[in-house]
Amino acid sequence: MHFSGLPFALGPEREIQTHANLVLLKGDRAYKLKKPVKFPFLDYSTLPLRRRMILNELHFNRLFSPEIYLGVAEITERDGALEIGPLLNDLPEPALAGVVDYCVIMKRIPDDAWLPVKLKDGKVSEAQIIALMERLVRALQAAPATDEIRANGLPENLRHNCVANIAECEQFVPECLLRSMWERLDALLRGWFEANHAVFESRVAQDRIREGHGDLKPGNIAFVDNQPVITDCIEFNPLFRRLDTLAEAAFLATGLESLGAFEMAAHVFSAYREIARDEYPEALRRYYQAHLACVMAKVTALQLLEPEVPDEQKKQARSAAASYFRLADFHAREPHVIVVMGIMGCGKSTVANAIGRNFGWPVVNSDIERKCLAGVAPSDRLPDSAYSHEMSVRVYNALYAAVGAAGGGIVLDAQFGTRDGRGQAIEAATRAGGRAVFIHCDAPDEVVRERLKKRVLDPSRVSDATVDLLDEARAKFEVPVNDEKLNLIPFDTRVDAAELVKAVQAALT
Repeated sequence: MHFSGLPFALGPEREIQTHANLVLLKGDRAYKLKKPVKFPFLDYSTLPLRRRMILNELHFNRLFSPEIYLGVAEITERDGALEIGPLLNDLPEPALAGVVDYCVIMKRIPDDAWLPVKLKDGKVSEAQIIALMERLVRALQAAPATDEIRANGLPENLRHNCVANIAECEQFVPECLLRSMWERLDALLRGWFEANHAVFESRVAQDRIREGHGDLKPGNIAFVDNQPVITDCIEFNPLFRRLDTLAEAAFLATGLESLGAFEMAAHVFSAYREIARDEYPEALRRYYQAHLACVMAKVTALQLLEPEVPDEQKKQARSAAASYFRLADFHAREPHVIVVMGIMGCGKSTVANAIGRNFGWPVVNSDIERKCLAGVAPSDRLPDSAYSHEMSVRVYNALYAAVGAAGGGIVLDAQFGTRDGRGQAIEAATRAGGRAVFIHCDAPDEVVRERLKKRVLDPSRVSDATVDLLDEARAKFEVPVNDEKLNLIPFDTRVDAAELVKAVQAALT
């Protein structure tokens, strides 16, 4: 049903409502209309404005996926119903007599081709993410980069957009986020510019600010015949699509994380870095993800203000907006330091590597650090003297130093069998501006013994630990106690590490 209350003569099979658009699906076509709404960031309130935005949508989206955007059409009223006219490449101005609205006509994309659906079905590969980033980067590198466009990357302009967005998010307290979270995000995002002013200026100097997409969320991406399709570019405000090319990748990665696909998000950044040849600082990536998650949250939550949006869709929007706000908080509070601890043979390296792979974070292993300090290969065996107290102090100091050097999330894989060592890990995380989460891995002794017996047969193993050292290691290990006030997740390593990864995601977001 059109917002005027009139039905469409074509008899759409399905209608999709958003805060600002109406999409009709019929056969192999999709028809997209603008609602006569006005928000602080967009204005579709008059017919001439909607005409201009419809033409903008056609033009800017053809830069990314010309095969999908077929043209535009006029909408007229006849016999109490609305008729969509023939396919056009332009729209007369002023509107011809009888024209009541306009639409963009697109090829209909199959429901199962959209990225969120494919993710849910486990049908997205790293190769597809690389192909998507290649298409995106090609389009961005071909896009204009005038002085006017570059100005959008200046710190004073970015700060204005960021502050305005977080202020608009306040209206969704407490429905989508707690007051305490909003205040924390507001303070962190406002303060970012004072600490990173030079970083933003360097991006302008590097010509990284382009006329881009501006809304690269998973729901706007599909794979048709295994080829990436990018849809729904921001057409209503050039300020929103004139942005750092890294921000485009960050938008997609944050959207993937909101769906639980942290590993795919890591692939986005690694592919972008290589294809765009962009050695960006981690602090900038963190800022963009925090800010853009707030943007996604606000845009999603705006559906809660629309009376014509069905209750079930509002329920989903409320949940999605809350998820985006949690992600914003997750990135604003980075770096996260995951300390995977436990006695030898307990399975902590398997757990550490699973977490590092999931989040795309480096894993620093104490056994490898010890052998690096000793000047030998990881698979070489070390003498007992290499396990002295003095050497262990050097090893753990290397782990603490790695936290400060990482710039983003990091996983520390070591016994951390003393209260003092765990306290120093917390101090290292605090110095880096982040927080530490401890995962205490363990398993029954009979399981650990069996693992150690099998491991000693592997010539490529890194650890020198043997089964005869187990009892001593267990006796020396200082089990964490409540007054340490650790952010602690106990984990029985007989359980699949994938279950722990979910728990870590929940603890951090």
